[in-house]
Amino acid sequence: MPDPCLACADAIILMQINLRATMVSMPLKLIVFTDLDGTFLDHHSYGYEAAMPALQRLQDDQIPIIAVTSKTLAELDHLNLPFGGVARITENGMAIEMPAQGDQKIAQHHYPSGKTYRDICQFVQSLPSDLRRALNGFNDMTLQEVMQHTGLPEENAARAKQRMASEPFLWSSDKAALQQLRDLAAAQDLQILQGGRFYHLTGLGGKDHAIGWFLRHQKIAPDVKTVALGDGPNDALMLACVDYGIKIPNASGASFDIPSPQGRIMTAPAEGPQGWSDSLNKLLDEMKLSV
Repeated sequence: MPDPCLACADAIILMQINLRATMVSMPLKLIVFTDLDGTFLDHHSYGYEAAMPALQRLQDDQIPIIAVTSKTLAELDHLNLPFGGVARITENGMAIEMPAQGDQKIAQHHYPSGKTYRDICQFVQSLPSDLRRALNGFNDMTLQEVMQHTGLPEENAARAKQRMASEPFLWSSDKAALQQLRDLAAAQDLQILQGGRFYHLTGLGGKDHAIGWFLRHQKIAPDVKTVALGDGPNDALMLACVDYGIKIPNASGASFDIPSPQGRIMTAPAEGPQGWSDSLNKLLDEMKLSV
């Protein structure tokens, strides 16, 4: 009897191949960029069953769906999402994976900010000794320490440590020293972002810059509509840079503003994958996009 899991995997691979062909051979109508945690994936269970109605509709109409996430590429690989054959934008827009095409044998990795993880780690090592002692990054931590500080199990912590273009870190000094660090980072075209538990040292830019890079790199026609969905403050600029920005209600109740949106901002009627599906179906109906 055929293995249903293998059959599902084969179907996903075939769909991804078809989507890559669509990017080249068919006139595109729409591209969807989506955050994952709390948006496409349920905040608690990480399931996406409630997103299936809109997901199936998008796939039937061969509309590309691109993950734009804070996760590492290793974490994305483990999730085995039902989309991703066109591109994957990781580490809050600091790294983009484009699939192998033509004679290429392996996927191509791009860094819209021009900064790789090696560049960031070299900057950290060059810091004055007092600032260096105060910065404790993932590259400094053992696997057990990452597990301790994140609460992740061992395999997930190992994937979180496999970074390409950003460094989460803990800070043990004062605000004045942190400002010193920010100034030194800015002089090297780096920035420091504050998250819930960690600070993040990255190149300049974010999810919005990564989307812009992708659209230019793929030579997407100006008449192709873009949609982005997200549920957190780190998604705000991404929602502002597209034709349709969809705010997914945050499971923890956090609210955020969309600065100077270039398109229309919508709010989903529900959290997580249910809101993802409902809002996209409504938009597709309005745009009269269906098979």
